[in-house]
Amino acid sequence: MRLALVAFAALPLLAQSGEEILARVDRLRHPWPAFTVELTLKGPGQAQHWKVSARENGDARLDGLSPKEKGRAVLLLDDQMWLLLPGSKRPVKVTPQQRMMGPAAGGDVARTRFREDYTVESLRPEVMEGQACWRLELLARRPALSAHQVVLWVAREGSLPLKAEFHLGSGKLARTALFGPPVQSHGQSVLSWMAIQEPSGAPAQVVFGNWSRGGVNPALFELPGSVR
Repeated sequence: MRLALVAFAALPLLAQSGEEILARVDRLRHPWPAFTVELTLKGPGQAQHWKVSARENGDARLDGLSPKEKGRAVLLLDDQMWLLLPGSKRPVKVTPQQRMMGPAAGGDVARTRFREDYTVESLRPEVMEGQACWRLELLARRPALSAHQVVLWVAREGSLPLKAEFHLGSGKLARTALFGPPVQSHGQSVLSWMAIQEPSGAPAQVVFGNWSRGGVNPALFELPGSVR
């Protein structure tokens, strides 16, 4: 009975430490409350260049910079995503799972917030490829999220994300993400790249650069025609 009480008492501490790990992981992708970053999305024989603007509330906007994507924009507002196309007066509503290149979906590219979107179901130490890690099992907070469950491996030294597996509600593996090492930008550690791959098919790599703190115009997040 005493062992059971001790184990039960440790659960809040475990959950809290899991939340802290997720907060440190998220800070690499969202280093400041509002920021901009340029990213290059690479696939076999193709590449796209986008600018991401992120607000304090988690909303994000992608603006195309490469010739083919110039003039296009993607708005991620709460759990809704919209495409703004050149020459069109009305945005097109799509899901955050809308593909941008290969397995990379708009929601993956624009925003990844483990702490905001998932609760920590379990946390335990594990060794992956010879490296001491924390293995976190995460459960989606909202049904709108495409991945019902995520298994995330985080290096115990530095709380650096290494790998994530995204599973559907059926338990089927939907995609895997690998995370590159952090780099420094304006005195803050930020993510350098991540690679996304489905169980079958070529991966897509997202390379981050030109991070900038603040400088986000609220007008960029207004939908034309008040269609929301």
